[in-house]
Amino acid sequence: MANQLESGQDKKQSLMDVMLSDLKAAPKIYQPTNFWSSLLAQVITNIRQFGIESFRKEDVRTHFVPHYRKEEEQYFVSAMDDYRIFLAADQDVEPRLSHISESKVGNPTQHYLFGKNWYSRSMLNYLRGLTFLKKNVDTSSIRRVLEIGGGYGTLGEVFLKSNFERYCYIDIDIPPTAYIATRYLQEVFGKRHTLEYSLTRGNERIEIDEIEKSYKSAVLMPWQIPCLRGKVDLFVNFFSFQEMEPAVVENYAKFVDKCRPDYLLLRNQRGGQKLAEKPGKVGVIKQTTREDYIRFFPNYECLAIDSKIFGCIKEEFKSEVMVFKRKSR
Repeated sequence: MANQLESGQDKKQSLMDVMLSDLKAAPKIYQPTNFWSSLLAQVITNIRQFGIESFRKEDVRTHFVPHYRKEEEQYFVSAMDDYRIFLAADQDVEPRLSHISESKVGNPTQHYLFGKNWYSRSMLNYLRGLTFLKKNVDTSSIRRVLEIGGGYGTLGEVFLKSNFERYCYIDIDIPPTAYIATRYLQEVFGKRHTLEYSLTRGNERIEIDEIEKSYKSAVLMPWQIPCLRGKVDLFVNFFSFQEMEPAVVENYAKFVDKCRPDYLLLRNQRGGQKLAEKPGKVGVIKQTTREDYIRFFPNYECLAIDSKIFGCIKEEFKSEVMVFKRKSR
């Protein structure tokens, strides 16, 4: 039974419908590629059924919510390992991360209390990545953060809970994930602090300066990235580029470069996303690799790569975290 928040009469429900309707009319390069096309119907159905109230439960197949895998014998031990890496590596500089505790919006099943703070796998993934960033560059100048494929908004939660007055977070994603991210950030920080798609869908220009003046976060659709004007300080992508084919990633990279971030923080599978058995099956038609990232961001130099500590090495899964810095001219 759909919860009240997601009922067809609710104004919030209409936002997702508008997003999905506009998605159909968007240029092909901004529409879901094979990986997400194969999952989209199920994700939409589950969001309509469980909504913002329960989308993070382990048995709700929303796919964009990371969970510790069932073949791992003890979820808690895996989460503790991630927490220990974060705790040992973190530095007391901006963004300050040690006090952050994740919200329980979405009724998370895998949620762990370490010290006084709550963490999920999504939160711990980002915290480990950010500590790696802090180890390799001076993060004191970072204020504006742009992410493509932000899941349910965890990175925005991290930065805004680190220092609400300091940071501005912009997420670009396809619906229905973008819908959940919008509602999640609004639930956690209040509706007035997150700019939603209904207020920007007709804009030919979207000024980052104006977003920062009036909001703490914004959720935009992929086809709006050419409308962005202004500079950001950090660009982040965790895995979602590898759920797309190289030509799609290259197009996004072109517009990210126009925002002139000082740093890039990227997480990817070392061997690329798995190939689909055939179109329509889960997987990519052509893999995006580390070499593609380097080629698509020619104005950046790769400063550091790690898989053993801040990434993940398991028998069938190997990921790495990469930090890039914009080249001086």
